Amino acid sequence: MHFERRDSIYRYVFLLFAIFLLMNMSGCASIVSGTTQQVTIKSMPEGAAVTIAGRAYGNTPVTATLDKKTDQVVTLEKEGYKTETFPLKTTLDGWFWGNIVLGGVIGSTTDGISGAVNEYSPDQYFITLTPTTPKEESDSERKKREAKVFIISNYKSIMEDVAASKGQYIDSLLNLLNVNAPEDREGSIIKIKKLSSEIMDIPDFADSVISQVGKYNQAAQ
Repeated sequence: MHFERRDSIYRYVFLLFAIFLLMNMSGCASIVSGTTQQVTIKSMPEGAAVTIAGRAYGNTPVTATLDKKTDQVVTLEKEGYKTETFPLKTTLDGWFWGNIVLGGVIGSTTDGISGAVNEYSPDQYFITLTPTTPKEESDSERKKREAKVFIISNYKSIMEDVAASKGQYIDSLLNLLNVNAPEDREGSIIKIKKLSSEIMDIPDFADSVISQVGKYNQAAQ
């Protein structure tokens, strides 16, 4: 009976050691987060050719599955527009610290080699392309363009103002949307709040706000 109990303890210790060794060899960040990550790139206007680290990924909007590496450079090209180039920003994956505690030096080194130690942050980009030859645009076209850029750049602050039904960000947005009449203000804010709960993608949300809340046609009449 004594020997059976001792054998059971040995088997339990051996199992724990095997799990510990597996985590050392594989790396926690590799197991939990993986060595790849999806990154979404959109542009205004759409249809720009996307190249990442010299590899073509099609035309915007693009969602690419990328190896987690540092120094990844994105290039956007579209006829009639200036070429845009920017690096993908990376941060240290939170699981790397768990890896040091649980997996030790060997595990953390493994993650460094595989790239799992890195995490793309942000993982979504929206780029406004600049025409090589600026074209004349109407006042309504200009305001639509400015409204989209404003919404995407200040989304969080706009949502805070919408929740409070007041604030400088919602005031600026309503002005860009040509919502000037006091009687239209409350209904427009309610509509924006509803759209924000229905559409999670910020550029798509911006397009919907512009098309459903903006009063550009009325302004032109």
